[in-house]
Amino acid sequence: MLARLRATAAAALLAGLFVLAALLLGALVAVVAWVARTGSPLGVVVGVVVTVVVVPLVLALVRILRSTPVAPDGMPVPLMAEPELWALVSKTAEGVGTRAPDEIRLVVDAVVGVTEDSRSLGLGAGTRTLHIGVPLLQTLTRAELVWVLGHELGHHSQRHVALSGLSRRGLLALVEVTDGLGPRHVLGWLFRAHLAVYSRVVRALWRGQELDADRWAAELSGRLAGVSALRATAVTAATWATFDRDYGSIGTAAGMVPRGLFPGYASFLSDPEVEQVDAGRIVADERPSPLDTHPPTATRIARIEQFTADVDTPAGDDPALLLLVDPSAAIGRVEAHHARAGGLAPVTWEKAVLFGNRRRDEERAVALRAAADAITTGAVDLSVVLRLVGSERAPELAAALGGEGEATEATLVEALGALVRTALVSAGHTTHALRWNRTDVIVDETGTEVDVAELVQGVVGVPRQAEWLLKVLRAEGISGTWNPVVSSVVIGPTGPQVLSVLVVRQKLRWSPRVVHVTEAGLVVRRIGLRELVAIPPLGRRTDPQQVLARSVRTSGLALLSDPEATVVPWDAVEHVEHVDGDPARLVVRREGRATSYRVEAVAGDVVEALTARDRGQDSGEVPDQASGESRDRESEQQEVADDRAGREPSQVVHRDARTQAG
Repeated sequence: MLARLRATAAAALLAGLFVLAALLLGALVAVVAWVARTGSPLGVVVGVVVTVVVVPLVLALVRILRSTPVAPDGMPVPLMAEPELWALVSKTAEGVGTRAPDEIRLVVDAVVGVTEDSRSLGLGAGTRTLHIGVPLLQTLTRAELVWVLGHELGHHSQRHVALSGLSRRGLLALVEVTDGLGPRHVLGWLFRAHLAVYSRVVRALWRGQELDADRWAAELSGRLAGVSALRATAVTAATWATFDRDYGSIGTAAGMVPRGLFPGYASFLSDPEVEQVDAGRIVADERPSPLDTHPPTATRIARIEQFTADVDTPAGDDPALLLLVDPSAAIGRVEAHHARAGGLAPVTWEKAVLFGNRRRDEERAVALRAAADAITTGAVDLSVVLRLVGSERAPELAAALGGEGEATEATLVEALGALVRTALVSAGHTTHALRWNRTDVIVDETGTEVDVAELVQGVVGVPRQAEWLLKVLRAEGISGTWNPVVSSVVIGPTGPQVLSVLVVRQKLRWSPRVVHVTEAGLVVRRIGLRELVAIPPLGRRTDPQQVLARSVRTSGLALLSDPEATVVPWDAVEHVEHVDGDPARLVVRREGRATSYRVEAVAGDVVEALTARDRGQDSGEVPDQASGESRDRESEQQEVADDRAGREPSQVVHRDARTQAG
C-alpha cells in the first residue's frame, strides 16, 4: 500500500507540471486575444513575459514525453548461441511472474539490469533487454546469478506498480530540465524545488521496490543464495571499479585497450592483496542517504535473513560463467565488441601498461609543472619545481595542484613521484611494468624495480632533500631545465587528434559553428536547433561556454562520422589567420574564397594548434615494443625542421589586432 501511495504521489507531482503548462498556455492565448482586440502596449509586454515562461516549460515537457531509457551497449546473445543461459533466464522470469526479456546482452561493466523501451510514458509494454556483466559471470555461482536475475526481473513483475516506469522517466527528464534552465531562469527555482520533493518521493519508492524484489528473489532461489549474492556483488562492484580505473582503462587515452581484459581481471582477483578484500567491511562502510536508489546492503541482508526457511534450489554452486557454451570464445567476442564500440585497438597487456601508465604519469607531471607556473614568475623547469616542492611554499603548490586539507602533502608526493617516473622513462633508463597490486612500477634495463617512493620520501618542505633529488636525476642524464610533455602517441582508430576547439559565429547565420583544429585539418561543425535546445541554459541565448563544454568532449573519430561536420584537410587550406582582439576573429581561405568567423569561446592554445602541422607535431607511430625505446620529442621536431628546410613560408598567420591599430 505504501509503495502505491508513493507511486501515486510521484505521478501527481509529475502531472502537476503538465497542469501548470496548460494554465500558462491558456494565459498566453488570453493575452494574445486581448492584444489583438485592444492593441494595448501593456498586453504586448505581458505577452512577452508569459512567452518567456511558457516556451521553456513546453520544451521541458516535450523532453519528458520523449525521454526513453538507454540500454548499455553490449554484445547481443542469440538464443541458438547460448541456449542454457536463455533457458535459465526464461525459467527465472517465469518464477517471479513476468515475461522473459526479448534480448540478452553481455556487457563489460559489473552490472545486471533490465531496460524496457516501453510506450505511453512507460505504461505500455515494449522491447525488454537484459544486460549481464561479464565480471559478475566470473565471480558469481549459478545459484547467486539466479537470485540476481530474479531480483532484476522482479522489478518488471506485475507485483510492482506500473507507474514506476513513468516515475523513472520523469526523474531523468526533470534533472535534465533543471540543469538546462540554469540558476538565473525565472522557472529555475520552481523546477529545483519541485525536483527536490519529487526525487525524494521517487527514490523512497525505488528503495521499497528493491526490498520487494529481494524478497521475491529469495522466495525463488533461497535465503542463503540471496545473502551470498549480495555480498559477492558488493565485492565484485568494488574490485571491478578499481581494476577498470587502474588497468582496464589504462590505454584508453592512447586509443588502445588491453587484449584479454577479463582474463586480466581474473589475474587481478587472484593477487593476494585483492583476495583479502573483506566483504563485511565493504558492506559496513556504506553510508545511506535519502537520495540513494537502493537501501544499504546491510539492511537488505538483514531483511533476507529474516526468512525462517531456505529454498532447496537446484541451481548449484557451479561458476555462472559455465552457463556459456564456450566461455573463452564468448568473452573474446565481448572484448572485440567493446573495442569496436570505443574505437580502440586491442594490444597486449605489456604494451597497454607501457604507453598507458606513461601517459598517465605525463599528465600528472604536466599538472605539477602548471601548478608551479601558477604560483611563480619566470621560466619553470624541473629544477624550479623541485625547489618549490622542497621550500616552505610546498603547501601553496599543493593547493594549486588541487589538494585540500590533510590530503595536500599526499597529493604533492604523488605528483612528484609521477614527475620523477616521467623523467626517468623519458631518459630511456626505465620502463613501466605490469604488477597487479600497484600501477606505479617502473623497472630498469635489468628488470629491477626502481623505488621511486624512496626517492621522493621526505622531499616536501625539505630544501636539502630537494637538492639531493635534483642531483640524482642529473646523474641519470636529466637536465635541470627538462620539462615534462604529454606524448601524442595514438594507435587506435580514434580519428585525428583534436588540438583546439573554437565556438564561432558568422554574419547572417543564426546558429553558432564549432571549429575543431585537428592534426588532419579543420573540422567545421554546425549546431542545429535540436542540439541547441539540449544545451543548457534553456530559454535564453545559448552561452558559448556551454557550447564549448559540450564540444570539447567530441573525439576526432566522432567528428569524422558526424553528418553536420565539414572536414577541410590542411592541403585544401590556402591560408588560415587568427587575429586577437575584441572580439577575436578566425579567417580561413580555401578555393580562393575567405570565410571570416567571430570567435566567442576557445579551448586550448589556438595559435599552438594552428601552427602544429608546420612543426610536424602529429601523432606518429608507436615505437617498437621489443626495444621499448621512443625518440626524444625535441629530436623529432629537429628532424622535421631539417626535412622542411627551404620550403615556402608557413601558411598559418597569427596577429594581434591591438598591435596593428596604427
